[in-house]
Amino acid sequence: MHAPRDFAAGLLFVALGAAALVIGADYRPGTALNMGPGYFPRIVGGCLAGLGLLVVLGSLRGQGPALERWHLRPLLLVLGAVLAFGWLLERFGLVAAVAALASVSALAQEDRRPWEVPALIGALSLIAWLVFVRGLDLPIPLWPGSGGA
Repeated sequence: MHAPRDFAAGLLFVALGAAALVIGADYRPGTALNMGPGYFPRIVGGCLAGLGLLVVLGSLRGQGPALERWHLRPLLLVLGAVLAFGWLLERFGLVAAVAALASVSALAQEDRRPWEVPALIGALSLIAWLVFVRGLDLPIPLWPGSGGA
């Protein structure tokens, strides 16, 4: 193997694609004109697994950098931020969930300016509100106890 980083990334893509295919296997696929709940997971899972296979095969032919040491702290912080977002969203609203997501994720980065996190919280809150609450009309509370507006 000449490109271990590409090989590992390809295997990860194949694993995620296979997981999407397995999870979506019990859902009705439907057709392209009448999509069912299993249509999207099958398309994305198949494309991701196929792309991963191409990356794995390419890694066997080309040269590439070696795998670096895994940095566990940023990985756990970003995972924890996503889990906190999911837990906080219904209980404390969109703004608090986005604030937690951005704040905890920012701890994974070592060099950041003090204004970046508040700016990110504001921008992400506004974009999420515009897309999900206004655009898609999802009943996501903005603040604790605010219902879905």
